[in-house]
Amino acid sequence: MLNKKIILAGGGTAGHVEPALAVANWLKVSHPEVRIEFVGTLKGLENELVPAAGFPLRIISKAPFPRRISFGLLVWPFKFTKSLLDSFAILKGADLVIGFGGYVSSPIYVMARFRGIQILIHEANANPGWANRLGARLGGRALISFEKTRQYGEPWKSASYVGIPLRAEICKVAETSKSERDLIRVKKAKEWGFNPEKPIVLVFGGSLGSQHINSVIENSLSLISKSGIQVVHGVGRNNALPSRTESYLPVPYFSDIPEAYASADLIICRSGAVTCHELGVIGTYALLVPLSVGNGEQKLNGEELVAANAATMISNKNFTTQWLSENLLGLLSTGKKRSAVKNQPLYPLDATDRIGEIVVSILEASK
Repeated sequence: MLNKKIILAGGGTAGHVEPALAVANWLKVSHPEVRIEFVGTLKGLENELVPAAGFPLRIISKAPFPRRISFGLLVWPFKFTKSLLDSFAILKGADLVIGFGGYVSSPIYVMARFRGIQILIHEANANPGWANRLGARLGGRALISFEKTRQYGEPWKSASYVGIPLRAEICKVAETSKSERDLIRVKKAKEWGFNPEKPIVLVFGGSLGSQHINSVIENSLSLISKSGIQVVHGVGRNNALPSRTESYLPVPYFSDIPEAYASADLIICRSGAVTCHELGVIGTYALLVPLSVGNGEQKLNGEELVAANAATMISNKNFTTQWLSENLLGLLSTGKKRSAVKNQPLYPLDATDRIGEIVVSILEASK
């Protein structure tokens, strides 16, 4: 029996929260006696996802470090001090902290070190975020999702490569045969009102959508229609839906993304870490349009797919209607060729198991 308490820290975006939930669910099944609590901030996606999964969520003050000189820089020390005090109280009685990055992780790492609690860090991106860099400097054991992360020196060089925990539905589709995928495509095409014999392009820019990608697609609809190409487009939860046409279906978001991936000939999307891993295991060819934010991690995330001939990458500013009109047919042709060969997942399908087993080994060693 592992009569232990674990704190999982990682919030803000699905890229931080969903891998944490996957690990928590694995532990809940394999070691139900382990007490699991999440830490988040008031406005992060964790407020929706964590309670829905049945785990307690503790809230701390959000204290993002300002990236430029401003009034926020003056008040940041006070905000961070408040988040440290919140974290200190939450960590009472904890045996292990598992951090998945994001603003919430930094004060948790600091207070875990102060309390003498072991730290385990999962870095989803190719380029480690500053919160996880801090956790590593404080003695945390690092787990990585991209081999190229090792180039950032110790402790990343000696980190354990585990991949990113992916939803069971993604892994299931990744292991389907060509004939099984053909059946999925026919089913989804019928749901979308499309012809499965014609090219299908899947477009999305994250759960909130991308104004730039949406604009380029909207301005390309005439070309798409004339070319006999069908597009299903996730415009974002809070964005107005454009008009439906025979070859164009706008939706707020994809609730069935694994089957949608498998039904497309080409995917146009951003290159967040989770998205890249999902594409890498399912194998559908992609056009990646990385968002230039943070440490430039989206560009680095997508480079492995490009190197494996699983994707093409175009910068956000160069992704235009003209560029798409000149390259779309070529991208579809490449996608068709790739779909004709047996899919070989580029990333581990058992990342959750790998992380869970490491967690259990740490807890057992601390008895």
